[in-house]
Amino acid sequence: MHKDFRKAVRSPVGKKAWIRFDDGFSVRECRLVDMSAGGVRIQVRAPYDVATQFSLLMTRNASPGRRCRVKWRQGLEIGAEFARQ
Repeated sequence: MHKDFRKAVRSPVGKKAWIRFDDGFSVRECRLVDMSAGGVRIQVRAPYDVATQFSLLMTRNASPGRRCRVKWRQGLEIGAEFARQ
């Protein structure tokens, strides 16, 4: 049996979200797969085009968003931790 070593329980979400990069105003759509107090798992079309640090927006016009840092990439998914505020 696989043991789960996560520090926080993840809750499935399955809703649309957006990524904003540090270089400007453009946003990229993503799907929020699951979320915990410490981070998120998102699905994007081109995960290797996503910068190491970005802001996650729950609505397209949200500002400033939640700062995230990529921890892993696999297939079309990215695991990211929330940056300390």
